[in-house]
Amino acid sequence: MYKVLVANRDEYDTKGIEWLLRSSMPSWQVETAEGETKMIEKLESFQPDLLILELDMIDESSYGSFIKTIQIIRPDLIALTMEATFSQAKRAIDLGVADLILKPISADTLLKSARRIHRLAQLNGRFSEQKPKMEAEEGCHYQDLFLESPASAKSFVTIGIKAENPSELPKLFSFLKGYSFQKAVRSFILSDMVFLVAEQTSFAWKEESIRFMRDWQETSTVQIAISIYTGQEGYSTIRSHYLANRKLMELTFYAGFNQVLEGNSLPKWLSIDPFLTPDEQSTWIDFLNQSDIEGIKDWFHQEFLILAEPYPDPGLIRIRLTSILAQIRRHMKTFRLSGEKIEKEYLRLFQTILYSPLIYRMIKEMIRFISFIFETIRSDKKLKLDLAERVLFFLETNYWDPTVSLEKAAEYADRNANYISSVLAKKCGKSFRELLNETRIRQSAKLLLESEMSIKEIASICGFSNQQYFNKVFSKLKGMPPNQFRKSMQKASV
Repeated sequence: MYKVLVANRDEYDTKGIEWLLRSSMPSWQVETAEGETKMIEKLESFQPDLLILELDMIDESSYGSFIKTIQIIRPDLIALTMEATFSQAKRAIDLGVADLILKPISADTLLKSARRIHRLAQLNGRFSEQKPKMEAEEGCHYQDLFLESPASAKSFVTIGIKAENPSELPKLFSFLKGYSFQKAVRSFILSDMVFLVAEQTSFAWKEESIRFMRDWQETSTVQIAISIYTGQEGYSTIRSHYLANRKLMELTFYAGFNQVLEGNSLPKWLSIDPFLTPDEQSTWIDFLNQSDIEGIKDWFHQEFLILAEPYPDPGLIRIRLTSILAQIRRHMKTFRLSGEKIEKEYLRLFQTILYSPLIYRMIKEMIRFISFIFETIRSDKKLKLDLAERVLFFLETNYWDPTVSLEKAAEYADRNANYISSVLAKKCGKSFRELLNETRIRQSAKLLLESEMSIKEIASICGFSNQQYFNKVFSKLKGMPPNQFRKSMQKASV
């Protein structure tokens, strides 16, 4: 029987998901757990095949014990979250979830996801109505891939075969089972790759792998990548070889499929800042304001498509792309872009950033979506901002520039400066300078709370050329100087 555990903080959501699964899939055994402690206890006692959990349930203090538990039990994961933010995306990536679903939950979306995971588990041999026993022939076994065992006295080589589309793995495994390798291999099918173990000899495994790939391509259009790991000191167990092959396979994120990756050492990722710098934010604001799709293409090419080893950590690249997506989201809100179609496209792009195995495909989809946004704005007259809104948009996107002035806003809006002043006074009840200072102070207050930058740095970043003037304006609008504001907010959050 297929076992599902639903773990959610909201009792209403928990009962709703439980009822949905029980009524739609009566052959499944569905249990629930409310709260983090009960979830971990239930994981250990119930040992589900599928865990549906709310990401925010996992507290940082018990994150380690949760990770250890799921590594032992190895359920498939569906994560639920309220917001499509980079932090939630990073968390989902780290957990290795099969799907990330945004709340409020669509019953159809959840059922489709659960059924797809169940079907893939059956095809991969991870689950059946009668749970199969692991093969017990002499040599290594499935459990050796996931549990540390004594180092092998024999030397061996391991090979990973990964399909670009994981749903094709059963077909790939079937092809492999009937394939005539020149040397004996022991094969295992997993959720993300087929794993082979063979005795290490002077045999040319790379040439053999290339032959296998060529023969596979004659029967299928699905692209594959093959990793060959010969091992090094400290990597003499089946599990360590399995983890090493997974690490080698991560290079396909940059290099693509249809190739053989061979090595006895593992790739080392370059650490990068996943967030846009203030200068990069400014560049992106200009790109979006000017609908500069060619500039965006050039930026993506320079930033992501001409990389060389050591490559940046793929997880950090995904976060960096969600940071860019946040800039796009703000641009969409400025022009009040909404509706089922555009939201569907936005969420599809978000899912692509989370799960696509290839960086070039992510970039291609981002360029396609941005072009779609630009075309929507150009073609829909209802999205045109009135004069006051255009000036406010100008302030929101240029407050950081110390030379911002009413004259520059007038040039941007293509109107007379005196006319703009009268429009702002009538619609907003404030002058251009008052609105500019409010925008700058609002942004500086956010930086005081969320960063460790000095007050001088924050003043400069927010467009104030003089720190004393910044302190004066901040005190007037917030009722206290910036250093006192930061201290009071830090105390309030403790």
